[in-house]
Amino acid sequence: MNKFALSTLAVALSATSLMAQAEAPQFYGALRASVTHADTGFASNPGGGEGTQLENDFSMIGVRGSHAVSDTLNVVYQAEVQVNGMDQDNGKDPFSSRNTYLGLDSSQLGRLIFGRHDQAFMLAEGKVDQFNLTNTDMNRLLAGNNRHGDQVMYFSPNMAGFQFIGSYLLEDDYYASGKAPEGVDPYSVTVSYGDKMMKKQPFFFAVAYNGGIGGDEAVRATGQYKLGDFKIGAVYQNTQDKEFDNLDGNGFIVDLAYGLTEKLSLKARYGQDDSGNGGYIGKVMGSLDGLDKTTVDSTKVTNYAVGADYALSKQTKLFAHYSVFDAEVKTAAATLYDDTDNLFTVGMHYKF
Repeated sequence: MNKFALSTLAVALSATSLMAQAEAPQFYGALRASVTHADTGFASNPGGGEGTQLENDFSMIGVRGSHAVSDTLNVVYQAEVQVNGMDQDNGKDPFSSRNTYLGLDSSQLGRLIFGRHDQAFMLAEGKVDQFNLTNTDMNRLLAGNNRHGDQVMYFSPNMAGFQFIGSYLLEDDYYASGKAPEGVDPYSVTVSYGDKMMKKQPFFFAVAYNGGIGGDEAVRATGQYKLGDFKIGAVYQNTQDKEFDNLDGNGFIVDLAYGLTEKLSLKARYGQDDSGNGGYIGKVMGSLDGLDKTTVDSTKVTNYAVGADYALSKQTKLFAHYSVFDAEVKTAAATLYDDTDNLFTVGMHYKF
């Protein structure tokens, strides 16, 4: 009996030790919705459009976790999907892919993951974008804020405030066999310094290069600084379309935020892009019947916005903003598009 009891105790302790090494998976998510009145709908999030619309600001659910395989090495995983069910048109297609990966994380060597993730170039934005996830997200002006599957990513450890992030697409898998675009280098890199959350340090800087992921070659520089309750951030970007040589140029955003009270903050944006590669101008050109992009001589989008966020709790935010997009598309022979889009938005984001 004593031997049996000792054996049982040893097995129980061993099982307990293994369970302690594996953290319980974390279930998380966010429900985000807004009501917008827009003149054209070119800036709208899923479910939105021209007129007064309910927009889904990329609601999502997911599970993530880690499992210790040694004192310094963990298996890390995440499976996340976008929830599209708020939109009547997506009733039969309620989910779509977001960051989903499997990898290893070492306290000494960094993190290596395989799967779908925001590419390294995108991560250079830090937390500059005060209108993130809404219809005035910086991706309306600047290309490259995309997530991709069939990707290998490396995140270095933080070294005296510096971090390196790299993305590489497995071309043979990402593109159909023999369909990879010519002249495209399927990688992007970011080097950052500081703290994007503005907690340990009141500044964040980053530089990034995209060799062609998503069809654009681009260079990005980001800076943000916090002084008391005031934050100012800027992103500059040069973008070249890898298919259309005539679509290239420069863009920038300057975002401001001011914490008026513990719960209420004000924000503002001014931005511009003339590369013809941002999300807004892409939808404008897509609306022009029979447009041959090789004939486009110039494009320009200017965006300015003002808004406010109100924190009901740490998990719940109410917000409102007014945003304007001025866009034009010209060929050598004519002006094909020249219009202004006014957006009035109120919304709520809840995280769990």
